[in-house]
Amino acid sequence: MTKKTKIEPFGSQVEFAEFGKNAIAYVREVTSDDLNQRFPQGPELPQGVDLWGLFTADGHPIAVADEPMALVHNASEMELETVQRH
Repeated sequence: MTKKTKIEPFGSQVEFAEFGKNAIAYVREVTSDDLNQRFPQGPELPQGVDLWGLFTADGHPIAVADEPMALVHNASEMELETVQRH
């Protein structure tokens, strides 16, 4: 017989938004066009370039590179735990 685990609410939406903000990051494929559009305050990137981005838990970019392992290494140096994004 398996024991059922009761799932408790995490907390408020604000607490959830702050969860992992300075400790968790994720890596995903992104285009320079997407970054330029979503983050106009950032540096202008050349158009049409496929990149990999390192993002905070709440989706803000930390760094970009042309290959994902460089970002995983970068996250490790910043003492960030990288997780899979679903």
